[in-house]
Amino acid sequence: MKDVLTLPNVITLSRLISIPFLLILFFSGPLWLFYTVLALVLASDLIDGALARAGRQITGLGKILDPLADKALFLSLFAALAVTGRLPWWILMAFALPPAALIGGALWLRWKNSRWVIVEARVLGKTSSTLLSAGLVGILLEPVLGQVFASFALAVLILGIALSYAALGDYISIALKQVQELRRERSHKL
Repeated sequence: MKDVLTLPNVITLSRLISIPFLLILFFSGPLWLFYTVLALVLASDLIDGALARAGRQITGLGKILDPLADKALFLSLFAALAVTGRLPWWILMAFALPPAALIGGALWLRWKNSRWVIVEARVLGKTSSTLLSAGLVGILLEPVLGQVFASFALAVLILGIALSYAALGDYISIALKQVQELRRERSHKL
Protein backbone atom coordinates (compact mmCIF):
# COMPACT_ATOMS: atom_id res chain seq x y z
CA MET A 1 0.00 0.00 0.00
CA LYS A 2 2.96 2.29 0.69
CA ASP A 3 3.97 2.01 -2.99
CA VAL A 4 0.49 3.09 -4.04
CA LEU A 5 -0.03 6.09 -1.77
CA THR A 6 2.97 8.06 -2.90
CA LEU A 7 2.86 11.85 -2.84
CA PRO A 8 2.69 12.02 -6.67
CA ASN A 9 -0.29 9.64 -6.70
CA VAL A 10 -2.06 11.64 -3.97
CA ILE A 11 -1.55 14.81 -6.02
CA THR A 12 -2.98 13.06 -9.08
CA LEU A 13 -5.99 11.86 -7.07
CA SER A 14 -6.55 15.42 -5.84
CA ARG A 15 -6.70 16.48 -9.49
CA LEU A 16 -9.50 13.98 -10.09
CA ILE A 17 -11.34 15.08 -6.94
CA SER A 18 -11.09 18.75 -7.97
CA ILE A 19 -13.07 18.25 -11.21
CA PRO A 20 -16.57 18.65 -9.69
CA PHE A 21 -15.45 21.80 -7.84
CA LEU A 22 -13.99 23.23 -11.04
CA LEU A 23 -17.27 22.60 -12.85
CA ILE A 24 -19.26 24.28 -10.08
CA LEU A 25 -16.96 27.31 -10.32
CA PHE A 26 -17.17 27.30 -14.12
CA PHE A 27 -20.96 27.51 -14.08
CA SER A 28 -21.47 29.62 -10.93
CA GLY A 29 -18.26 31.60 -10.50
CA PRO A 30 -16.64 33.65 -9.39
CA LEU A 31 -14.58 33.49 -12.58
CA TRP A 32 -11.34 34.55 -10.89
CA LEU A 33 -11.65 31.62 -8.47
CA PHE A 34 -12.30 29.22 -11.35
CA TYR A 35 -9.13 30.44 -13.11
CA THR A 36 -7.12 30.18 -9.88
CA VAL A 37 -8.23 26.61 -9.16
CA LEU A 38 -7.72 25.64 -12.81
CA ALA A 39 -4.16 27.01 -12.70
CA LEU A 40 -3.46 25.00 -9.54
CA VAL A 41 -4.93 21.84 -11.08
CA LEU A 42 -2.89 22.24 -14.27
CA ALA A 43 0.26 22.97 -12.25
CA SER A 44 -0.37 19.84 -10.18
CA ASP A 45 -0.11 17.80 -13.39
CA LEU A 46 3.45 19.06 -13.86
CA ILE A 47 4.30 18.70 -10.17
CA ASP A 48 3.16 15.09 -9.72
CA GLY A 49 5.21 13.89 -12.68
CA ALA A 50 8.30 15.81 -11.61
CA LEU A 51 8.02 14.49 -8.04
CA ALA A 52 7.52 10.93 -9.25
CA ARG A 53 10.63 11.08 -11.43
CA ALA A 54 12.78 12.94 -8.89
CA GLY A 55 11.78 10.67 -6.00
CA ARG A 56 11.82 7.52 -8.13
CA GLN A 57 8.19 6.97 -7.18
CA ILE A 58 6.86 6.08 -10.60
CA THR A 59 4.22 3.43 -10.02
CA GLY A 60 1.93 1.37 -12.22
CA LEU A 61 -1.01 3.10 -10.56
CA GLY A 62 0.47 6.51 -11.35
CA LYS A 63 0.97 5.53 -14.99
CA ILE A 64 -2.74 4.77 -15.17
CA LEU A 65 -4.10 7.54 -12.93
CA ASP A 66 -2.18 10.48 -14.42
CA PRO A 67 -3.48 10.22 -18.00
CA LEU A 68 -6.92 9.24 -16.66
CA ALA A 69 -7.01 12.43 -14.55
CA ASP A 70 -5.90 14.51 -17.53
CA LYS A 71 -8.54 13.08 -19.84
CA ALA A 72 -11.30 13.33 -17.20
CA LEU A 73 -10.41 16.99 -16.62
CA PHE A 74 -10.31 17.80 -20.34
CA LEU A 75 -13.53 15.90 -21.04
CA SER A 76 -15.34 17.66 -18.20
CA LEU A 77 -14.23 21.12 -19.30
CA PHE A 78 -14.92 20.40 -22.99
CA ALA A 79 -18.42 19.27 -22.03
CA ALA A 80 -18.95 22.41 -19.94
CA LEU A 81 -17.83 24.59 -22.85
CA ALA A 82 -20.10 22.67 -25.25
CA VAL A 83 -23.09 23.01 -22.91
CA THR A 84 -22.57 26.78 -22.77
CA GLY A 85 -22.19 26.99 -26.56
CA ARG A 86 -18.55 28.10 -26.43
CA LEU A 87 -17.28 24.91 -28.09
CA PRO A 88 -18.90 22.90 -30.88
CA TRP A 89 -20.22 19.50 -29.83
CA TRP A 90 -18.27 17.76 -32.60
CA ILE A 91 -15.02 18.83 -30.91
CA LEU A 92 -16.15 17.19 -27.67
CA MET A 93 -16.94 13.98 -29.56
CA ALA A 94 -13.70 14.08 -31.56
CA PHE A 95 -11.74 14.55 -28.34
CA ALA A 96 -13.57 11.75 -26.51
CA LEU A 97 -12.93 8.98 -29.06
CA PRO A 98 -9.16 8.36 -28.55
CA PRO A 99 -9.33 8.21 -24.73
CA ALA A 100 -12.41 5.98 -24.92
CA ALA A 101 -10.56 3.68 -27.33
CA LEU A 102 -7.50 3.59 -25.06
CA ILE A 103 -9.55 2.83 -21.96
CA GLY A 104 -11.61 0.19 -23.78
CA GLY A 105 -8.47 -1.34 -25.24
CA ALA A 106 -6.71 -1.40 -21.87
CA LEU A 107 -9.68 -3.11 -20.23
CA TRP A 108 -9.93 -5.64 -23.07
CA LEU A 109 -6.19 -6.42 -22.87
CA ARG A 110 -6.49 -6.77 -19.08
CA TRP A 111 -9.33 -9.24 -19.54
CA LYS A 112 -7.51 -11.21 -22.26
CA ASN A 113 -4.09 -11.31 -20.56
CA SER A 114 -5.05 -11.33 -16.86
CA ARG A 115 -2.70 -8.40 -16.26
CA TRP A 116 -2.45 -4.75 -17.14
CA VAL A 117 -0.61 -3.77 -20.28
CA ILE A 118 0.78 -0.33 -19.45
CA VAL A 119 2.20 1.82 -22.21
CA GLU A 120 4.29 4.70 -20.92
CA ALA A 121 3.60 8.20 -22.16
CA ARG A 122 5.34 8.97 -25.43
CA VAL A 123 6.35 12.18 -27.17
CA LEU A 124 3.35 12.23 -29.50
CA GLY A 125 0.93 11.77 -26.61
CA LYS A 126 2.67 14.40 -24.49
CA THR A 127 2.69 16.87 -27.39
CA SER A 128 -1.00 16.26 -27.99
CA SER A 129 -1.73 16.77 -24.30
CA THR A 130 0.26 20.02 -24.25
CA LEU A 131 -1.63 21.39 -27.26
CA LEU A 132 -4.95 20.29 -25.78
CA SER A 133 -4.11 22.08 -22.51
CA ALA A 134 -3.00 25.25 -24.27
CA GLY A 135 -6.04 25.30 -26.55
CA LEU A 136 -8.44 24.56 -23.72
CA VAL A 137 -6.98 27.28 -21.50
CA GLY A 138 -7.10 29.73 -24.42
CA ILE A 139 -10.79 29.04 -25.00
CA LEU A 140 -11.53 29.27 -21.29
CA LEU A 141 -9.81 32.68 -21.22
CA GLU A 142 -12.06 34.06 -23.97
CA PRO A 143 -14.00 36.28 -21.50
CA VAL A 144 -10.70 37.88 -20.50
CA LEU A 145 -8.68 37.88 -23.73
CA GLY A 146 -11.38 38.12 -26.41
CA GLN A 147 -12.67 36.22 -29.42
CA VAL A 148 -9.56 36.55 -31.63
CA PHE A 149 -7.42 34.84 -28.99
CA ALA A 150 -10.11 32.16 -28.53
CA SER A 151 -10.17 31.50 -32.30
CA PHE A 152 -6.42 30.91 -32.27
CA ALA A 153 -6.84 28.67 -29.21
CA LEU A 154 -9.50 26.67 -31.04
CA ALA A 155 -7.04 26.00 -33.88
CA VAL A 156 -4.45 24.82 -31.33
CA LEU A 157 -7.09 22.61 -29.71
CA ILE A 158 -8.04 21.02 -33.04
CA LEU A 159 -4.36 20.33 -33.76
CA GLY A 160 -4.06 18.69 -30.33
CA ILE A 161 -7.08 16.50 -31.09
CA ALA A 162 -5.60 15.50 -34.45
CA LEU A 163 -2.33 14.55 -32.75
CA SER A 164 -4.28 12.52 -30.18
CA TYR A 165 -5.44 10.26 -33.03
CA ALA A 166 -1.84 9.81 -34.17
CA ALA A 167 -0.84 9.09 -30.56
CA LEU A 168 -3.67 6.55 -30.31
CA GLY A 169 -2.20 4.67 -33.27
CA ASP A 170 1.25 4.81 -31.67
CA TYR A 171 -0.05 3.50 -28.32
CA ILE A 172 -1.99 0.69 -30.02
CA SER A 173 1.12 -0.40 -31.89
CA ILE A 174 3.21 -0.42 -28.67
CA ALA A 175 0.49 -2.30 -26.75
CA LEU A 176 0.25 -4.96 -29.44
CA LYS A 177 4.03 -5.46 -29.28
CA GLN A 178 3.79 -5.86 -25.50
CA VAL A 179 1.01 -8.42 -25.90
CA GLN A 180 3.16 -10.39 -28.36
CA GLU A 181 6.02 -10.35 -25.84
CA LEU A 182 3.67 -11.60 -23.11
CA ARG A 183 2.58 -14.46 -25.36
CA ARG A 184 6.20 -15.37 -26.16
CA GLU A 185 7.05 -15.36 -22.43
CA ARG A 186 4.11 -17.63 -21.69
CA SER A 187 4.99 -20.04 -24.49
CA HIS A 188 8.62 -20.27 -23.25
CA LYS A 189 7.42 -21.11 -19.73
CA LEU A 190 5.39 -24.04 -21.03
